[in-house]
Parts: sequence; structure tokens; C-alpha cells
Amino acid sequence: MEERSLTESLAKHAADAPTDSGLLVIVHARLRRRSHRTIGALVAAAAVATVLIASQGLTSPPVSQGAASAWRWESFRTVQVQVPSSWTRYISGPAPCTTFANTAVPTIGRVNGWSASREYTCTTPVIPLAHRQPYLWFNDTQAPGIKQYDGGWTEETRVVGGVKLSVLTKDDTLRRRILDSAQPITGTDHYGCTPEEPAKTPTTTPTVQITSASVCEYWQGSLIAGSSVPDDKVLTLASQVFIPPGITVGPGFGCQDPSARTYVVILHGGDKTWMLTIPYSVCTHLLPRSLALLRLGPHQQFEPAATFDPAKPITPLAR
Repeated sequence: MEERSLTESLAKHAADAPTDSGLLVIVHARLRRRSHRTIGALVAAAAVATVLIASQGLTSPPVSQGAASAWRWESFRTVQVQVPSSWTRYISGPAPCTTFANTAVPTIGRVNGWSASREYTCTTPVIPLAHRQPYLWFNDTQAPGIKQYDGGWTEETRVVGGVKLSVLTKDDTLRRRILDSAQPITGTDHYGCTPEEPAKTPTTTPTVQITSASVCEYWQGSLIAGSSVPDDKVLTLASQVFIPPGITVGPGFGCQDPSARTYVVILHGGDKTWMLTIPYSVCTHLLPRSLALLRLGPHQQFEPAATFDPAKPITPLAR
């Protein structure tokens, strides 16, 4: 008797439940009612795996913007993209001949002001398997599209915001997530940096305690990288950026390339923001006191003195 009652009850609920097409109509109706709200609420059907990439508003200060805890933003010129937080090795120069040989550490590369590019060329399409590592490369020489290599490695290149992004991985899901997160910088990036170097304006000394800071690096007027200063270094940086630069003994290593970098430091305290412009060149005799803190993360790109081509010797270009 109890079994029959249970069966009848289940049958009644099943009869009252919407059909597949009816369920789809309900979902679409609810989505239309929500369309006036903030975009970002994604409806996922069963058996469909989704990756949530937050839609970021580009505002300053950027405290409301955030990548997932295991991810962070990387910026270059007019584009920003999310990468795993464990990708912490940086390099300046084209892929693959300036990648780190004999290491599996993921690399983030930027092609900007690489002095050796005037002297060397690279012939190999990809680093051999024994030396290969995942990477994200900004503005590399690869044409847009997908290239498959030995060992299950794939490189995909897209153009976003007028900038080429190349990602090389063995993990297709990871590669797509990185590239799908890319977005043009309209206004400021996640760190409050503009694509073009802002005009220098007088800045007064902060009157409240600084609670956060960002660094924007520019080369020839274009954004090279933006970053957030680690919390434990914010107060030290805030105290150093207002100290006049010290005098060095002589030009630093690499002064054959006199193109200067410009660091724009954005300090936040309470509801106020202070912006300072700090020029720096390896050929200058003036050394910013805050240089060590300015050149953290993406601002300490390794620039090799020579390229690495395992396929055949690097060919010097005619001068």
C-alpha cells in the first residue's frame, strides 16, 4: 500500500514538472527578466563545464576588480589578460629563442625595446621538447592561429585590443581560459594604468596613511606592465618615492640602449589618490631610491644578452 502511494505521488510530481521544451522556455524567460541587471550571471546546463571569467569594469582605484585568487592580471599596451599566479618568470624579447633554457617554469614574455633584436634573428619555430615550458607572450612574431607541436604542445595566437597574445601549453583548457580572459584596456587596466603614459602633474605629499599602491611602467609612452605593490612593501614605497634620487657612480650595465623607462606610482589612502611620475634609465646618473621596489614582478624582466637557438647557431643580422 505504501509502495503504491509513493509511486502515485512520484507520478503526480512528474506530471506537474515542465517538459524539456517547457523548462527551456522558463529559463529563457528568467534570463530576459535579468537582462537589465549587471552582466556576469551565467546559467550552466547539466553536463556542461563552464569557466567563470569575471567581467571587469575598468576604473581607478581598481579595488573592486579582481582575478580569481590563483590568478592575476598582466597588462601590455592596450590589452590585459589573466594568468595563473604561479607564472612568475618574466623576459623581454621574442619567443622562442629568448626563453629560459633547461627550465619548466612558465614564462611571460614581452617584445618591447629588446636591444638584441637589432643584432640577432631566430630560426626555430619552437624550443625543443627537453627545454620547453608554457608561456604567454605579448606582441610576439607568431601569426594569429593555432599551431600544434610534438609532445602534445599547442600554441595559439590571438589579437585582442590590437595586441598579439601567444599562449603555449600542453593543457588546452588552460590555454583557452587564459586567452578567453583577454580584454582591451578601455580607460585603465586592473591596476589603474592607462595605455598611454599620462601627463606629469604636480603631486603633494599624502596627508593620510597609504593603504595600497600600484606601479605602471611605460616605454616610449606605451604601457609595458602594471602591477600591485605587495601589502608589506606599500608603506616603504610610499616613503621612498618622495625622496630625491641618489647619485650613482656611473652609467649602469646596458646603457647602450638609452631609452628610458617611466614608472607611474599610484598611491591610495582613504578616498584619495596620489600619482607620481618617476623616470629611470640605465644610462642616467640619478638612481631613484624606490627603484628596488618599483622593479618587482613584471617590472624586472630578464633581457638576455644573446638568444638561444637549439636548432642552429643564431645568425647575426647585418648592421
